Amino acid sequence: MTFLPYPEIPYKIVHTGDIILLLTIGFLYELSMRIYQLKNERRTPQERKLGIHLATLRYEAAKKRAMGPSAFVETAKLERAVLATEKKVAKLVEGRGSRKTRVAAQIKKYNLAMNVLILLTYWGVAMVAIDGSRLYENTDGSYDEVVSDVERATSFWKGFLFPTPMGSKIAQFGIDSDVRSSCLGALTVFWAARVTCGELIDCVFEWASI
Repeated sequence: MTFLPYPEIPYKIVHTGDIILLLTIGFLYELSMRIYQLKNERRTPQERKLGIHLATLRYEAAKKRAMGPSAFVETAKLERAVLATEKKVAKLVEGRGSRKTRVAAQIKKYNLAMNVLILLTYWGVAMVAIDGSRLYENTDGSYDEVVSDVERATSFWKGFLFPTPMGSKIAQFGIDSDVRSSCLGALTVFWAARVTCGELIDCVFEWASI
């Protein structure tokens, strides 16, 4: 007995162990990529230290400036120190931007490598397949139309996963074309784990920023 009703899914193929493995890999991979990206996008300790120092110099310069001509020499020294510190901060910010761009390019390469690795590892293997012969046809009887088992299975997947797409065609590469549309490939499972992990991380960050 379950709290929420759900339709019975007439599985024909279910590789439970591989699905759990792919979900685990996808979750850990997305988590590691998010940590790697966050680590390189955050301000470095040196940048934070310079930011505090710059704020202090600006405050001291404003105080000396308010004292008038009697503090001209001290004000000029502080303003020069502010300009020099601002240049250092700008250089660090520019370096962080370059690092962010480089990391984004690296992550794209890692994603491509992981997708290719999983696709080749599970080439031609469907993680989940629906048995269309165990599905009832839902027609209004206004016309006589023969619907194949694959078409029934494909229609079931579209309705069950709506509005979530089943994934691009690349996720089904290698699977027999006759049943490809009624199956879920390994890449789809891997992507689902990544998306779920990413959404959870975004929710945690949003909650932490409240």
